[in-house]
Amino acid sequence: MRRLIVLLLLLALPVTACTFEFQTFPQTDERTQTPGPAPVTEGSAPGNEQNLEGPNINYKGIRFTLDPALGSRVYAFDEEITLDDATARYTRFAMNSEEGCQTWCLMIYPVSEFKQAFGSFVFPPLGYRGGSNVIFEAQKKSLSFQNGSGERGLETFGQDHYGVSNESLKYVFRGYTTDQQYGVYLQVPARAANLSDTVPTTTSVDEILQYNRQAAEAMNALIPADFTPNLGLLDALIASIEVGTP
Repeated sequence: MRRLIVLLLLLALPVTACTFEFQTFPQTDERTQTPGPAPVTEGSAPGNEQNLEGPNINYKGIRFTLDPALGSRVYAFDEEITLDDATARYTRFAMNSEEGCQTWCLMIYPVSEFKQAFGSFVFPPLGYRGGSNVIFEAQKKSLSFQNGSGERGLETFGQDHYGVSNESLKYVFRGYTTDQQYGVYLQVPARAANLSDTVPTTTSVDEILQYNRQAAEAMNALIPADFTPNLGLLDALIASIEVGTP
């Protein structure tokens, strides 16, 4: 009887071992895997963060005046975007030491470098592979800075339409230096006195579009002091910018 039990155990062991080997080490053929598109990488070089005291900021030929009501210092970053082995570099200023343009950011782009790397230059929120669109805008106004000009406005970004709120509202400026060599972009979270803090519960696209049209009309009737930050302070920041050679 003992010999029979031992014999059965010995027969069972190879089957069990084969089962474990199959479950733990599945075989794959890497040649059958199709690689996806090359990702767009964006970030700053390690250790390049600079802490700059206001109100007068001067970094690599970029100058502007920071009103104390907006803040007392900024962080400067040397950033880069890489796509399909092509890289273009730019300068980003931020109120916080954070990755990318999460909140407040002023970015200076060398336009010719981006065109050479990617074939074109586009401002945020558009990207070089994907990106968002401007789905709401109000308070549009032309502005000049020390050696260039552009347009500012209050905007909301998205890939789909949704109702504007103070959660998504941004002050945005896009402009170029007079020689078209540099693009200037400023993005600052903003709040309007007559706008809800949360997204409305409307669901249909028609209702959303109607809501945003009415919100834009109401917002266009406000004065700069009805916004936080005061739009006059942000306009003055833009007016103080000068982009020169480092």
